[in-house]
Amino acid sequence: MDEEYIETLSHDEKIIFLKVFCKIIKADGVIEAEEINFLKLIAARYGIDNNTVVNIVKSTPNIDCVAEASKITNRQHALELVKEMCVLANIDESLNDKELDIIIDSARAMNVDDDKIILINRWVLDSLILTKTGRVILEKNNG
Repeated sequence: MDEEYIETLSHDEKIIFLKVFCKIIKADGVIEAEEINFLKLIAARYGIDNNTVVNIVKSTPNIDCVAEASKITNRQHALELVKEMCVLANIDESLNDKELDIIIDSARAMNVDDDKIILINRWVLDSLILTKTGRVILEKNNG
């Protein structure tokens, strides 16, 4: 995960990112351990305390991703959010239609076109494949 962008996010933007992530995690009705680990890791990297994260998780049913995402006006931040959404949605090795809808709707709310979403998701998938291949080559897991 490229962390340089984190330093440029405002506190409010970090909260928006976390809200959108929570919606993606709950979108398919199955909460995977990898998704929870992602949320914990990114919240820590964002410097967001556990109480705030718990409150966001509890409020997830009331979160409007499109409204939240539309508050992101910086183009680079919008692209980073799309990238992180793609990472999260693909972390369990399946991209659910509801997860994809959240990504598309949120990206469009930030004026990120569909072609860019496709390119970002392809790049994320390629990166995940390369990481897994590297782990196999370096014998860090059984595949």
